[in-house]
Amino acid sequence: MLARKKKPDAVLNWHPNFRDVATLPDIKQVRTGFLVNFVAIVLALLALAWTLYIEVEMHKVNHDIDALNTQMQDNDAANRKALAATKDFVNKSKALQFAAKFFSQKMPPLELLSSLIDARPENITFRSIDVTSIGRDLGGGKKADAQRVTIQGVLMSESELGLQEFVDRVVASPALKNRVGDPVKDRNIDSHRDPLAGAFEFTITLTLKPAS
Repeated sequence: MLARKKKPDAVLNWHPNFRDVATLPDIKQVRTGFLVNFVAIVLALLALAWTLYIEVEMHKVNHDIDALNTQMQDNDAANRKALAATKDFVNKSKALQFAAKFFSQKMPPLELLSSLIDARPENITFRSIDVTSIGRDLGGGKKADAQRVTIQGVLMSESELGLQEFVDRVVASPALKNRVGDPVKDRNIDSHRDPLAGAFEFTITLTLKPAS
């Protein structure tokens, strides 16, 4: 038998190793789980901080709104007081103007009232007395200051003759003597009967000449 040929010894692959192990980076496995937890904690803290910031701002806004509401209420109270004072001032001004106009008449008002009261019988009640200055035409383009006295009231009587008697006493009073001229033009009595009340409601108008 032929002898088997002996296989030559296997030759291993080889190449020179020039690496400097001390300078190579550390390629060990790095765990990143703690990084995820850290990011989650940071995000949670940021969300909490933002929520607290919103709460603080909302508290400030609510405080400002309450302060504005309080100020508005105070201003409303002050405005109401000012309006009330203005209304009172207007009313008093009207009263003063009326008094000034009343006492500036050519006919002394107190004398006129005294004459009307003295001439008034018990069955006549006054409702209003008005004195108005008017310009009376004297002709030829001339005018004179005159006054018109208007008396409104009620005569408790079955006859209206008491009204004429009252006017005659007024005209004859010292304050109005010789001040009422024409008995037709310068004296007017307008009356109508109220059958339910058994009385006459009247309006008497007297036109007075300027005092001589």
